[in-house]
Amino acid sequence: LPVPGYLAHAEKRLREENERLLHYLDQSSKWQLIHTVEKQLLAQHLSSILSKGLDLLLEENRTEDLQLMYNLLGRVKTGQQELCSKMAEYVKKRGKVIVINPEKDKTMVQELLDFKEKLDKILRQCFRNNDKFVTSLKDSFESFINQRQNKPAEMIAKFVDSKLRAGNKEASEEELEKLLDKIMVIFRFIHGKDVFEAFYKKDLAKRLLVGKSASVDSEKSMLSKLKAECGAGFTSKLEGMFKDMELSRDINVAFKQHMAHLADNESQNTIGDKIDLTVNVLS
Repeated sequence: LPVPGYLAHAEKRLREENERLLHYLDQSSKWQLIHTVEKQLLAQHLSSILSKGLDLLLEENRTEDLQLMYNLLGRVKTGQQELCSKMAEYVKKRGKVIVINPEKDKTMVQELLDFKEKLDKILRQCFRNNDKFVTSLKDSFESFINQRQNKPAEMIAKFVDSKLRAGNKEASEEELEKLLDKIMVIFRFIHGKDVFEAFYKKDLAKRLLVGKSASVDSEKSMLSKLKAECGAGFTSKLEGMFKDMELSRDINVAFKQHMAHLADNESQNTIGDKIDLTVNVLS
């Protein structure tokens, strides 16, 4: 019998025994009777239920079956604890496949976001946002995402660049803001944040210098998120770039006003020699 079918059978047998208690037996028999059913159908088969069924249910997103498993194993001593441990094993194993394989580099971040969203939904719908499960999920993500040094940090920076670059028509500013929040959740698990900073700084410089940033508001929103997460020291150079651009813009405006003033004072014959110059400098 497949695990989902077995779980449904166990639930049915428990319901039947409760009905017998109501109709035929004295309530003093309740604890012993139900405890015996739980022991025979659940406790004695706990490792088998988890090893044969959990990975498949998680992989196929079988929320109803997972909820039933959580509720039934909650009746057994250490049942939910074992479930939590097995879930962590699955997350590490499945997550490692996403992170380690170089062929998945281009889709790594989107797959990580989808994987996290799927597991968060399972925690909410099936495991009642149990604190131990939430902590275990965070620890598992941190474990597998750092098994490949530096690359996840690089790919997250490049992913953010693709979303903040002009021409990204995939999302409105509101949707982009939500996406940046989700990216920050993944970013928190990364140990090599200095690697992320190096790539992010280079990409930000390109966006600013060639005017390819989709939105200044979104850029500054991302910086504020990084500042809140890593401190002012982490973002000081990045914030300095925006100040450099503003200074460059002011100098360019002043230069153009100066040239226009010179042109007004010169004869018509020399206006053709007017200089048009725009310079942006980032330090």
